[in-house]
Amino acid sequence: MDEVDGMGAGDRSGMSELIQMIKKSKVPIICICNDRSSTKMKSLVQYCLDLRYRRPTKGVIARRAVEIGRREGMDVEVNAAEALAESCGNDIRQVLNSLQMWSCKKRRNVGGGGNGGGKKSMTYRDVKDRMGEINKDEVLRVSMFDACRSIVEGSRGLNGADAKAVTASLYRRTDAYFVDYMMMGLMVHQNYLKVGMGQYNRAKADGDEDDELEALDRIHQATHAMSDFGVCEENLRGGDQNWSLLPLCSVLAVKVGHHAGGAQGGILPGYPEFAGWLGKNSTRNKKVRLLQELRRHMNYKVSADASELCMNYLPIMRQQFQRLLFHRDGARVDEAIELMDEYGLDRDDIFENFDEFLFHSKELETKKFGDLDGKSKAAFTRAYNSTAHKAQALVAEQGAEKTGRRKGNNGNGGGGEIGGAELDVVDDDGAAAEDSDDEETEEDLEALKKKFLKKGRGKAKATGKAKAAPKKRA
Repeated sequence: MDEVDGMGAGDRSGMSELIQMIKKSKVPIICICNDRSSTKMKSLVQYCLDLRYRRPTKGVIARRAVEIGRREGMDVEVNAAEALAESCGNDIRQVLNSLQMWSCKKRRNVGGGGNGGGKKSMTYRDVKDRMGEINKDEVLRVSMFDACRSIVEGSRGLNGADAKAVTASLYRRTDAYFVDYMMMGLMVHQNYLKVGMGQYNRAKADGDEDDELEALDRIHQATHAMSDFGVCEENLRGGDQNWSLLPLCSVLAVKVGHHAGGAQGGILPGYPEFAGWLGKNSTRNKKVRLLQELRRHMNYKVSADASELCMNYLPIMRQQFQRLLFHRDGARVDEAIELMDEYGLDRDDIFENFDEFLFHSKELETKKFGDLDGKSKAAFTRAYNSTAHKAQALVAEQGAEKTGRRKGNNGNGGGGEIGGAELDVVDDDGAAAEDSDDEETEEDLEALKKKFLKKGRGKAKATGKAKAAPKKRA
C-alpha cells in the first residue's frame, strides 16, 4: 500500500478499513508513506512496525557503484562515482542508468595503450566533461523555497560573465518559477523587499546618499514589476482563464528579482518566508463572514451596508456595551440585554464577534469582552438565557430548522432553503397563503374524521347482524 499518508481526502474510512485488513490478513502488508509526521498516520502506526528510511549519502552510493562497476567489468574511480551520485541527486536508479549508458559508450582505459585490451573506465575528468549528458535535471531537485531564493536574489554571481552565462542564468530563474507556479508569485511577493531593504540599510549605514537613492529606485521598480505581475496573473486566473500568459508571469517574477537585487544580484537574509497572504486572506474571509452575520442581525434596526456598519456603528456600539459591562459598580446586565434585544444581537455577537473588529493600536485603550471576569459573565449568561428574545433575525435563526421540518412533514415544503425568505422582507401574500393552507388542512382533518366515523358505524352494524343471525337459526 503506497502513499498511505494520502488516504482520507477521497477515501472515506479508508484508513480504518486498512487497519481491519492488517488485523485479519495472514500475508504481511507493507505500508509506504512520505510524511511520517502526518496526523493521518497516528492510528495506523499502532498496528505497524515503524521502519524509517533516509536518502543514502553520496559516499554510500559511490562505494556501491564502484562495486557494481567492478562486477560489470568497469574501472570506476571513487571520486568519479561521488560526483556522479551528487549530479543525480543521490538517486540510485539514476546512477545505475548512467553507469549503463557509460558502459555502452565503450570508453577504454588510457592505460590500455589503445590496443583494445583495457577495461571500460570512468574517471573524474570524464564525468565532469560529460556531466550535461548524464546528470539529473536540477529543476526537479529544487524545492519551492530554493527556487524563490534564486528568483528574488536576481543575477547573482554573474560579475564579468559572458552573454552565454547571463542567458543561462535567465533561463534557470525562469524555470525556477515553474517549480510551483501556483505559489511562486506569492512567495516572491513575500520576500523580494527583504533583498532591496538589505542593500538600502547597508548604504544608509555607510552614509552614501547616492547608493540610498539608487536602492530606493530599484525597490520602486521592483514594486512596479510586482504590480504588473498581479495584473497579468489576475487575467490568467480570472474569468478569461488565459493560461497563455503563464510564461509572461514567469518573466515578470524574474524581473522583480532583477530590480530588487540590482545588476550584481542581492542576498536574501535567512530562509525564505512562506507566503503570508494565505493566512491574511483566511482572516479576512472570516471577518467578512462575521460582519455579514452582524449585519443580518441588525438589519431590522439599522440601514447600512457592511463597510458603513463596520466603520460607523460598531465602534459606537462597542463603547456602549463596554460602558455597561465594565462598569465600576459591576456589570449592568439588564441594560446590556435590553440594548442587545433592541438591535437584534445575541450573546455570541457581544463576546466573540465584536472582539474581531478591534483596531490594534497602543493608543486605544480597549478591553475585550472575552476578558470579562467569570462571575460577571456567568451572571450575564443566566440573565440572558432566562428571558425570551423576540428579535426577528434571532427568531428566524433559532426556529429555522424546526420550521423547515414541520413543512416537510406536512408535505407543504416547496424545496426552498430552511428558514424561508430573506430576513429583511415581510411577505404579506406569503403569510396569507400560509393561513389559507392552515385552514385547508383543518378542513381536510374534519372531513377525514367524519369519514372514519362513518366507517366505524358501518362496522358496528355489521357486527350486530352477525351476532343476531345464530340466534335466529337456533
